[in-house]
Formats: sequence, structure tokens, C-alpha cells
Amino acid sequence: MNEETIADRKFPEDFTSKERAIFEVGIKLGALYHIAMGMPISKDPMTIASIETALANSIKSQPYVTEMKVKLNVDNIMGSKSHEFDYSEITSSTLNAEIRLKYNNIEVLGMLEWNEELNYPLMFVKKIRSD
Repeated sequence: MNEETIADRKFPEDFTSKERAIFEVGIKLGALYHIAMGMPISKDPMTIASIETALANSIKSQPYVTEMKVKLNVDNIMGSKSHEFDYSEITSSTLNAEIRLKYNNIEVLGMLEWNEELNYPLMFVKKIRSD
């Protein structure tokens, strides 16, 4: 028995591939959010780029992820490292992400975006496609 079969047996028998793909996107966006919150950061472009890349690569290592992009909103980062204590941290309004995932024949595009109207980091499914 392969690993995927072992994992599939943990879900209800009537769980569809579409439901599983959406579940997987939600798990990955939630993981990204909680990994990133509070991480020290400054406005230094190299620091920002390295953190974006590291966060994306971390999530890409998980099952079914085909593409992952992380973008930090530089406008919401205060610290410029002008002195030792001048840094900021990643907050809900700093983090944006886009994930593409394929489970069986279902492809899902999921997003994490700060929503000003809700004052909330909204995670949502933007597109679902089946082969």
C-alpha cells in the first residue's frame, strides 16, 4: 500500500477529489499564515525576498502543491534597520499568498489576502478546474 492510499483512507469514503483539493489548499494557507506571524523583518529588499522565497519553498514541500507565491506588503513593514532595534514583524496585513494545487484531476487556486473592509486576513478559493 502506498502513502497516498494510506492518507486517503483517513477521509470519509464519500469525500470527493474536489473536496479533498479544497481541504488541502486550506490546510496549506493556514500553515503559511501561522508559520509567518511574528517573524522579524525589515524593509531591506534582500531580507524581504529571502523570507518570501523561504516561506513559499516551505509550503511547496507539502503534498500536491504545484506553485506557491508569497508577497509581503512592504508598505506595512515599519522597520528599516536604521539602528539595532528598528525592525518590524510580519502581521496579518503584511502577508499575501497564492497557491496552486493539484489533487487527482482537480486543480485549485487559493489566495490569502488582507481584506481592508473586513480588517481580516481572508483565505479563499479563487478558481477550481478539473481535467
